[in-house]
Order: sequence, then structure tokens, then C-alpha cells
Amino acid sequence: MSKIVKCIVERGGLQESLHVINCIVLDQNKNIIFQSGNIKSVYCLRSTLKPFQCAASIKLGTHIEYGFTKREIAVICASHHGEPRHIQAVRNILKKINLSEKRLECGFHFPLNKKNKSSLYSRELKKSDIYNNCSGKHAGILALIKFLNKDIKNYISHKHPIHEYLNNYIQSRAGIKANHFAVDGCSLPTPYFNLKTLASLYLDLINAPKNCELSTVFNAMTSYPHMVSGENGFDTFFMSRFPGRAVSKGGAEGMQALAIQTKKYGNISLALKVTDGNHRANYISCIKILRYLKVISLKDEKSMLDFIGENQKNINGITVGKLVCTIN
Repeated sequence: MSKIVKCIVERGGLQESLHVINCIVLDQNKNIIFQSGNIKSVYCLRSTLKPFQCAASIKLGTHIEYGFTKREIAVICASHHGEPRHIQAVRNILKKINLSEKRLECGFHFPLNKKNKSSLYSRELKKSDIYNNCSGKHAGILALIKFLNKDIKNYISHKHPIHEYLNNYIQSRAGIKANHFAVDGCSLPTPYFNLKTLASLYLDLINAPKNCELSTVFNAMTSYPHMVSGENGFDTFFMSRFPGRAVSKGGAEGMQALAIQTKKYGNISLALKVTDGNHRANYISCIKILRYLKVISLKDEKSMLDFIGENQKNINGITVGKLVCTIN
């Protein structure tokens, strides 16, 4: 079914802002059961691809070679919030591969975690790339580089041989070559694919047979959802809401992908891009689309809407408006 999905920000009873949603939902046979907006265009997939970049390493047995735990595999797939448990997990990975965090090349930014952010501002903690939300992914890539006996220096260069392997793995999984690559926020290559390709990848993730690298990734992410984003993160909350039955991973510029077990359709996947790249529109759109398809309950919907802050409040805690998602 083809629909028009919009996310409206209301203030004072009038529309203040509008976000148009491009989305596709596939059933377990990869048939389209819902679509909205432009699903033919290619989009920069950003961090929604992290589970598959991790899977490329898992396929070679890097996790076995270095004894990575499920918790550590989960943080390799993460856009983490820089909570103490995230930082410790990345440090554990680096210790196991005998590398200093100075070897990370993802760049520094202040984390979302308020405690560590405050400590970094006050210089109680020393600035380090490990606080970058992609540091888990980078630590995982460093492990793969060491496993393959490649040079770890300047690995963010798109000419580094590690990217040929990672990109080939993803394109093989996607069944199509990317016609364009861009530079991600953490400096690594990121391809453009259409939403059906992204949704198909996530369906493969939830459908993966045992002993497949995708199954290892799925089990790690669903066993430790708090490692994938953080206590205030949608991905963590969504997977915790459906323990062992759903996987979710967002990306910058309004990208979101997820897969979930349902009674109505079996395993389904959803891939979504907010046209203007505003992140506030993707979570509510996912929730409303899943409810529209009647694959989550009213109770699930309310819980998630409360979590993402459907009611918009100002700094004094006064409700000033509302996020509204329409499907027509």
C-alpha cells in the first residue's frame, strides 16, 4: 500500500514545522507491504550499516581470535551515547587487540551522556576519540585490520585496503553495487542505496540462520540493547520493548532501519529516511507506521510515544506543542 506520511510539529494549535517521510516496509518474503514518499532514490545510509560492517569482521572470525564478548560486539554495532559502560567496552576491545585509544581516528566530540560530557568540559576527563559515538565501530575495524595484518595507520583513508573488503561484503549482501560513496561523520566510507536494499539487509539480519555472521550480530545487539545507543536512545528502548524479537539502528540525517517479529506478517523490516534529515521525525514515524500496520499494540505505541516525547516541552517543562505523525 502506498501512503503519504508526514510528521507535523504543532505549537499553539497550528503547524509550526513539517517533515516528509520516505519509508518502505517488507514482509518476510521481501514483498512491499507499505511505502511512502520516494523509495526509488538512493540515500546515504550512514550508521544504519554498522551491524553489517561488524558482520564482515565476524565472518572472518575476528571475534573468536580476540575473544570479543556479545557486549563488545554490540558496541561495535553502536552509535553509543558515551556512557561509562560504552567507554569501558571499547577499552576492553582495544586492550584485547593491544592498541591504545590514541590509535582511534574517528575524531573527538562530546558524548550525549551528561556525566561524561560534564567531566570532559571540566577537564576532569581528558579528551579522546573514544568518546565519539562511532568509537566501537572503529575499534572493531582496528581489530579486523590487525587480524588481516594490514597497516593500522591512516585507516580512515578511503584508499586503505580494509575498506575494499568491508564495501565488497556489504555490496555482496545487498546484491547490488553502490554507485556512490560519501564520507561519514566519523570519516569512513558510507554508500548510497535505496530503502528497499536497506530494508532487505535488515530482514536478512533478523532471518539469519544459526552460525551465520548476521545471527551473531543479531544476538549480540538484542542481548545487550543498552550498548547500541544508550539509556535515552530509541534503538535501546525499542529493542528492550521487544526483547529478542526486534533489532533497530538509526543513522544521522533522519535514517532509521529496524526489523521485528510479528504475528500478522512474520518477520518484517522497515527502512526510513526523513526528507529534510531532521532526526526528531524518524522515531515517531516508525512507531506510527508499525501501529498503522497493526503489528504493535496500543500499549506498545503509547509507551514508545511517551519515551520519545510526543508532547513537546520547553526548558521550564511547560507543554508547548506536540509531534504528530499523519498517514493518509
